[in-house]
Amino acid sequence: MTHVIAAGRAHGWGAVDDAPRKLGPDERAQEALACGDRRGALVLLMQEYGAAIHRYCHKVLRSRPLADDVHQLVFIQAFEDLGTFSGSNGFRPWLYAIANHRCLDALKANRRWFARFVFGEEPPEEMDAAPSAETQVAARDLPEALEACLGKLKPHVRIAVVLRYQEGFSYEEMARICRERPATLQARVARAMPLLRQCLENKGVDPR
Repeated sequence: MTHVIAAGRAHGWGAVDDAPRKLGPDERAQEALACGDRRGALVLLMQEYGAAIHRYCHKVLRSRPLADDVHQLVFIQAFEDLGTFSGSNGFRPWLYAIANHRCLDALKANRRWFARFVFGEEPPEEMDAAPSAETQVAARDLPEALEACLGKLKPHVRIAVVLRYQEGFSYEEMARICRERPATLQARVARAMPLLRQCLENKGVDPR
């Protein structure tokens, strides 16, 4: 029996795997911060979350050039604030909170855009008129139609819907990002969903 055990050990049976555990991007960023390397931490965060943050900014702002500018501002602010980052909730919600704040600032600064989409607690009551036959044919593409319908929501309503259904945040995480109560955000999303369904149907798209 001993020779069987010895042979097994020779092939690595029962050996303790002492290979170091591969760290995730957040852990590596935390290590970089612990070593005083804010620049290295920022590079890791941009590699992991940069594309998602840009996508979020574009969905909220509805302008790629403006999203490009805000995306840069988000990571400039992140670099400045990394020294005081507590790490309690992770980097992802923290970055989205910065992005949300910067997007709202950009919307307020863009007066022409803001004249069309005025802040208010309630989303618009009417999204689209009944579609023509041409509109129905042209809007069969659900993703494109959904983007158009999201664009008709007021900014703070669109933010809540995007964070919940496209970015996958819980209402508790959204509350930290938006600095609002979870129940308020949940109610806002609930009011928006029938309007989005109506808009999609008016564009000839079945939202089911």
